[in-house]
Amino acid sequence: MKRTLIYGLLAILSMLLLGSCAGQRALTGPVDAVSARIDAQVKALRLDETAGGNIKMKRGEAIQLSLTKFGIEGVRVVFTPDSILFLNKLSKTYLRTSFRDADRALTGGDGTLNFANVEAYFWNDWQTGSDDAVLPVGGMFPVELHTSYGRSLRVGEHRLPLRITMELSAADGAVETGSVKLKLSKVKAADHWTPNTQVPSKYRSLNAVKLLRGLLGKAASK
Repeated sequence: MKRTLIYGLLAILSMLLLGSCAGQRALTGPVDAVSARIDAQVKALRLDETAGGNIKMKRGEAIQLSLTKFGIEGVRVVFTPDSILFLNKLSKTYLRTSFRDADRALTGGDGTLNFANVEAYFWNDWQTGSDDAVLPVGGMFPVELHTSYGRSLRVGEHRLPLRITMELSAADGAVETGSVKLKLSKVKAADHWTPNTQVPSKYRSLNAVKLLRGLLGKAASK
């Protein structure tokens, strides 16, 4: 009974917070690709940043997230079944790695990090109100990931969440608590979209392992 009451209160709160999305119409028919405006807030490593942008997703093929500031794209992240691309246009750097290598670095190679799970995460294929997981980041810091989903929109045979909140924490305090909040709006079908994985020739490649160790070291020193 207590859990039911809590879930009910969370549902009401989500509806109030997402009142501005009430005008979004369901996308009927065979829709497997969408584009949407996204508003993101990131709180981590003593940062508190907000940004706009867009997200484009094609089932089974790609997820592309672009964040903008003052109308200028600063960061692009592209997930495909084989790779992860992180493009920083502000520093003119990029990181391209495989899911296999990223899984080995972040979870110890247990196979949890793969495109199918990332896709299911963004689309909330499990259709749950919340989800909890423990990630053995770098094999050093067990980080708890709590995800909560807000109101969803019918998109073809799927239900796309319009609000996703991810909270990271470590019980031993080794990594500073952080959160990412994503709010989707203006969802449209994008059946003819293809991901942009081009990297300008002048961009400098980053080493994924060194970057991960640097982030973990920075987090642990806070």
